[in-house]
Formats: sequence, structure tokens, C-alpha cells
Amino acid sequence: MKLLSVAFAIAVCAPRIQANSLPELLSRLDAAAPSFKGVSADLKKVSHIAVIDDTSSESGQLKLQRSHRSEIRAIIEFTGEKDKRTIAFADRTVKVYTPNLALVQKYDLGGNAKFLNQFLLLGFGSSGKDLQKGYDIRLLGTETVDGRATTHLELTPKDKGVQEKLKKAELWFPVEAAYPVQQKFYEPNGNFTLITYSNVQTNPVFDAPVLELKVPPNTREETPK
Repeated sequence: MKLLSVAFAIAVCAPRIQANSLPELLSRLDAAAPSFKGVSADLKKVSHIAVIDDTSSESGQLKLQRSHRSEIRAIIEFTGEKDKRTIAFADRTVKVYTPNLALVQKYDLGGNAKFLNQFLLLGFGSSGKDLQKGYDIRLLGTETVDGRATTHLELTPKDKGVQEKLKKAELWFPVEAAYPVQQKFYEPNGNFTLITYSNVQTNPVFDAPVLELKVPPNTREETPK
């Protein structure tokens, strides 16, 4: 009984961390967006395929840079031995390097580049005004992610073109920060992708070659249709 009494007293007296109100969070994003130049972070990606009820996970590292012209360059390196690969984003092009196959696949995104940039940057460097312009936003409250208290948002795209690819997204912002530590993307077909970030550094200084895809000279390149 004494232990229960102590536990109850701690629970009652401990300070409760409140979620930011939506205006508070959007205002913080507005203030941080102009100075955003890029981000580096470790990530864990969980993918769920609804039609076969299969879930898989992989880990890697993200390096992303936005130029003064709002152009995006990014490198994501997935480190698993079985599915080791590097994905490079630059302008309207995506390159996927799979070392086990000694292969680079090059994709021209064309008009879809704006969607890719939007999803890559969703929450990273996004202003509150940008989010309100593109999404209907709902505050879901406070949730702990990797030991950090976060403000949990649900975003539903307003654009019908975006809705064809993204049913909704969820973002988790630390109550003291202007970047997400977790994103969840829901597709119309029931698939979802959950990405959790750690060791986040905003505005790191990248050497130019860091964000360029480097492959051995014997690597084949193909352009899938």
C-alpha cells in the first residue's frame, strides 16, 4: 500500500507536459522556416503493404539541403546488408544505387517533382502558412516519441492531385522544436510509411560531394520506363 501511495503522489505532483496549441506550433514553424538550409538525421523506416498485410523496416541516414532557390538535394543511405542502397534526389531526378547489383536506376520525375519535394520537406523547413495552405490540419494532442514529448498533428491534403498519392499524413513535433521527429504517410490503397528520426541536426554544413551519388566505375545505369 505504501508503494502505491508513493507512486500515486509522484503521478499527481509530476509536471504535465502540454501539447503546443496549433497557433503556437504554426507560429514557431513560421519563425524557423526562413533560416532552414538543410538537415541531417538517422532514420528508421517502417513500410506496410496492405494487400499482403506485410510490414518491413530498415534504417539509414538522411542528408538534405535546400538552396536559396528552394532547390532540393538529398541523399538517403539505407544500411541493411540485404537491402543496402542509396537514393539521391536532385532537381527533377532520382537515382537509386543498389551495390549488390552494381546498378543505378535513374528516374525522371517530370511534373511529379513538386510532390516529391513537398513530401521530403514536410515539416522540415515548412512554414506554418505553407502547411495551412496545403493541408487541413488537426491537432491530435501530446504523444511521447523516443522519450520526447511531442505535439501530434494530422494533415489532410487539399489538392486533389496530392490526394491521389497521399490520403493523409501525421507529424510529431517536439514541444520545443520546429522539426518533426516522426512522420507517417497514408496512401489511398491502405499502405503506409512510418519514419522516425533521431540525432537530428538542422542547418549542418555539407561539403559539396556529400550530396552527390558516388558509385564504382563498373556500375551499370538504366532508366526504367
